[in-house]
Amino acid sequence: MERYRVVFLQSALDDLEEIVLYISKDSKEKAMKMHDKIIDLANKLETFSKLGVQVPERKMSAHGFRLIAIDRYLLFYKIYPEEICILRVVHGARDYSKLFSQFSGEKEIE
Repeated sequence: MERYRVVFLQSALDDLEEIVLYISKDSKEKAMKMHDKIIDLANKLETFSKLGVQVPERKMSAHGFRLIAIDRYLLFYKIYPEEICILRVVHGARDYSKLFSQFSGEKEIE
């Protein structure tokens, strides 16, 4: 079984921090549970790289974007030869295709 290194891009880390801060307004305990749930699921990609599904949006799918739904949030990632890059973690109600409109195919993302 192939193993990958899971890497969170800064954009995903920033998203995760925002999620935790938002949820912690109501409950710090729930915020930490969501944080841990997202991290745990992302780490499962180390051995189960195709745990998520291809993004339904055609252009994003063509670039190899995948996603995993975690409660109300969507974790976006891309598989590279030796690593999985976690690109963003956003609320499912957001128009995620706009978040990736500047993606050039490289690991850096706005």
